Amino acid sequence: MKTTELISQRKSKFSLNTRQSREALELLSNLESNSVSLVFLDPQYEPVRNVLRTDYPLYSQSDYQILRILGQIERILKPSAFCLLWVNKTLLGNDRVPLWLLKTPNLKIVDFLVWHKKNTLGLGNWLRSNAEFCFLIQKSPQTGKVFKNRSFGNVWEENVLAPSKRQHPHQKPRELIKALIEATTNEGDLIVDPCAGSFVVLEVYQELNREFLGCDLTFKVMKDFWPQKRAKNKNICQPLI
Repeated sequence: MKTTELISQRKSKFSLNTRQSREALELLSNLESNSVSLVFLDPQYEPVRNVLRTDYPLYSQSDYQILRILGQIERILKPSAFCLLWVNKTLLGNDRVPLWLLKTPNLKIVDFLVWHKKNTLGLGNWLRSNAEFCFLIQKSPQTGKVFKNRSFGNVWEENVLAPSKRQHPHQKPRELIKALIEATTNEGDLIVDPCAGSFVVLEVYQELNREFLGCDLTFKVMKDFWPQKRAKNKNICQPLI
């Protein structure tokens, strides 16, 4: 079945390989079951004012909303396909993620990745935040045979972009995204990013001959927000934690 046929007829408003301002659940619920090879998921866990110096026009998602998103991801992923769930350090110290996965029994954490931001000291109340974290989640049946890069380490070092070059406060590093796509998918596979933010996954897929379907609810709002804020403050992406 062609990738375009994996999007149901009632979802024709979603276009492949482009930026779209839509809601995550709306996109996911319009995909066929067992049709997706990789999902990137990076929701806004906390109100922006709690974690960043600037009050970006981003909407935090409740545990109920995230659980519903994970339920759809469990449905649309192919057997043994992957979801890359980005989390902040606060979630590492509580039981929120394990409780979500109890409700999605076909999804299991199989590994853990740290992105070390080499060029930033970070801030924090106790330890400085110079890293971000990602759970490698796999749909049943779980097997390491489909992860193609056997030399991929648990810690990835790559510089964070300067604030003036970012398209989103939570933008992920390009080379890491590229390496993850190559390790978990094949040419022609469909990659889905329902909270796409900077759409860096869209930028990378073109080099790798994959298909992309993604959206972000605040895409259009953020496009208007950036020019105004950058004119006033060059360091608007500096995190508080």
